[in-house]
Amino acid sequence: MDYRELLLLRAARETGVLDALVSNAYTVDDVAREAGVTERAARVTVDALLDMGLLEDVEEGVEPTNRMLGFVTKTDVRSIGRLPHELDTVEALVDLPETMQTGAVPERPGNWTRNRLGARAAEDDASVRAAVTAAVREHPDADDVLVVADGPGQHAVEFARRGFDATLLDTQAVVDAVDPLLERERVDLVAGDPLEGVEGVDGEFDIVFHAGVAREYGPDDNRRLLSAASDAAAENALAIHVDTFRNGTPDAAVAAELLATTEHGGCYEEGAVGEWFADAGFADVRAGDVPGTDYRFVAGRRRATQ
Repeated sequence: MDYRELLLLRAARETGVLDALVSNAYTVDDVAREAGVTERAARVTVDALLDMGLLEDVEEGVEPTNRMLGFVTKTDVRSIGRLPHELDTVEALVDLPETMQTGAVPERPGNWTRNRLGARAAEDDASVRAAVTAAVREHPDADDVLVVADGPGQHAVEFARRGFDATLLDTQAVVDAVDPLLERERVDLVAGDPLEGVEGVDGEFDIVFHAGVAREYGPDDNRRLLSAASDAAAENALAIHVDTFRNGTPDAAVAAELLATTEHGGCYEEGAVGEWFADAGFADVRAGDVPGTDYRFVAGRRRATQ
């Protein structure tokens, strides 16, 4: 979506235009009155939302389409989609000058966690399958897997559907949000801090899997993350990070987003991630492609003796 459209949506959310449209406003006059904006602003915004497919014409005026559902309900994160989190990110980017001066990210919007889960739940199924396949190819004899910070749990579910004993470790807030969605899946949910080791996790695992996790943390916390992975790994187990790595071609958009939305996160080079693996006691550290995606992986084996 064009940045101007996102900024218009941000303004519509901030002024109450979106709230009016998803509640009881059907016409431009309704929107102007309910949100307290000018008639011109209401008309231009309604026309833009029609063009974006977020509204549709009906006999009474306009009403939200299914694409607007993420602004209406947060109960099922699979119905939220990418857009609310994109707006949260725009909000953080608007505040980026202050963040750059203070080093502290702004206060999260109230639905930050669920909106973020909604964006992750919208990831293409083929990318999820490809990431899991990459891990399985690296350790074809594995039987069980600990999936760390998987958000809505697509990777954990994919492992389970392939016959793995799958455990998903994430924060309490995430577990509370996704528990109802995974109740029919063969995935054990454990609430805990991914950086605090294996407390609450039952047993050792053949694979410890992370997708898009390293970018959320600074170097020191990434070392803690891999130390926790080593604690959770069985002898000769595989730990694997699937992500978009820098490798001399930085993604400025991702870098800006991480600067605006995380305390210490960043885009890392594969070599640096590989060093963190080695520092955590993993051997045979290597990197490779995740075929059919823009992702790559860094992986290592837990040494038999630590």
